[in-house]
Amino acid sequence: MELTDTHTHTWFSGHGVGTVEEVVQAACDLGLTTIALTEHLPLPTAIDTDGTFAMTDDQVELYRAEIEVSRARHPEIEVICGIEVDWRSGALPYILEKLKRFGPFEVVLGSVHMFTYDESDFWAFDHPAYIDGWRERGEENVWWEYFELWCDAVLSEVPFTIMTHPDLPKKLGFKPTFDAREMYQAMAMVAASKDVLVEVNTSGLFREAAELYPAPALLKAYCDAGVGCTVASDAHAPQQVGRALKLAHAAMREAGYKHITVPTRTGDRRTIPLSM
Repeated sequence: MELTDTHTHTWFSGHGVGTVEEVVQAACDLGLTTIALTEHLPLPTAIDTDGTFAMTDDQVELYRAEIEVSRARHPEIEVICGIEVDWRSGALPYILEKLKRFGPFEVVLGSVHMFTYDESDFWAFDHPAYIDGWRERGEENVWWEYFELWCDAVLSEVPFTIMTHPDLPKKLGFKPTFDAREMYQAMAMVAASKDVLVEVNTSGLFREAAELYPAPALLKAYCDAGVGCTVASDAHAPQQVGRALKLAHAAMREAGYKHITVPTRTGDRRTIPLSM
């Protein structure tokens, strides 16, 4: 069946490798029909002090220019210019200003990677260097704080196309040990109310979580609520593009999905039937 990947990164992220052209070429080599480049929107320097969390302001135009070059070289594939927005408490004015300054982008991913208390006081819950925070805060408390931030992001004014890796806190192995059904159902209803897509993200298979994002029960909640779903590798290197997409397709079928929803350059959506 047709293969697409709507979440990838390059060296511009500060924590990935490979050029835009190398990512697009890798997608072409695999026969993908859509590839989205989705680097992280620049963060405040007080958070990203060494440029390893996101692009810097002065890199954005080069990023966009390299996408245009690769797009011209590869008419056989739809190359989407996207951005991943790291939602943080109190950051709405900052995010909207950056999107206005550097946009528009053809796909806007939404994610929650950290809890912030002011610009220089933050906790990146999915980063191994900050793992002690889990024990200090308590695992269930972390999950509920994440859930509230995730819902705030979806309901915000930011024009998110896709909410990515929806249960990211499990990345380091901290899966919910409590009954999370209420949380999952609420996340699904919020996403449905805003008609935002979610993704099955295969990168969790290669982390301590050893599981796709989202977990089967959360994915089924999205399906039951009528939330459209796309698939992505969250590649941070060219050789990771398109990895384990067939496992993502299988998880979608198991959850009850009949098709993949794929964003397009024009802001529309198309669907791909999930073949057996």
